[in-house]
Amino acid sequence: MLDWGADLVGIAPIDRFENAPKGHKPTDFMPECKSLISIALHIFDGMADVWGEYDKPNKSLTPYLFYGYGLTNLESSKIINRMAKHLEYSGFKTLAFMPTWISSMTKYFDETLVTNELMAEISHRHAAVAAGIAQLGWNGLTLTPEFGSMQRLNTLLTSAELEPTPMYNGPKLCNPDKCGTKCAQICPADAISEKESQSCNIGDQQITYGVHDNIRCAYGVHGMIQGSGARTDIQIPPGPGQPLHFLEEHQGNNIHIYDT
Repeated sequence: MLDWGADLVGIAPIDRFENAPKGHKPTDFMPECKSLISIALHIFDGMADVWGEYDKPNKSLTPYLFYGYGLTNLESSKIINRMAKHLEYSGFKTLAFMPTWISSMTKYFDETLVTNELMAEISHRHAAVAAGIAQLGWNGLTLTPEFGSMQRLNTLLTSAELEPTPMYNGPKLCNPDKCGTKCAQICPADAISEKESQSCNIGDQQITYGVHDNIRCAYGVHGMIQGSGARTDIQIPPGPGQPLHFLEEHQGNNIHIYDT
């Protein structure tokens, strides 16, 4: 898969997902699943350097939106699809989901109205950790020794029992005590807690990172607030994210900046 354009590849055995939330385990969708293949495609640093508010000189949203998002998602999907064909033609079942979690929002929206949380069917971030190619930073983003947070992920489920790669056990890639949780301080949506943590178990590792308000984050992901490259200046209500307010503002302002 590296020859096909992936920058990082790892393989996780199914037993590393035994603590995944009910309804979001790989075997909930594919009972025969034995392995997950995680791939990462590097987002070039210049795409982030040029990102900024649309009215600032020498800044532009389009390089990242296409090369760091749209095209990268498409390229990773082509790689996953090619491997899926190879495995299927070899007698194994495969299953893949879209590479961006926001595509799962409608499936779980009724649940979101109650929990104020958004969850994908399968978490590409946690799969990357399970496959050994990444750690989770305090902000919940995947961090790799090679690219930091500058990669986009995709995952393939398969009934093939593949040789796993070890989970990452190198130097810590995120030290919130050292930086003072800078990610939480600069988040334009105020979606990351500076102090409150959450944890999960992946394989034999306990992963700890900051509590994240996915609804508040969605305002930034969709380019609805200042600091996200927005042409609008929507004000997020204080406190936990409110799904109905987000939906009403999203539809009322006809926002499609991130649709692909």
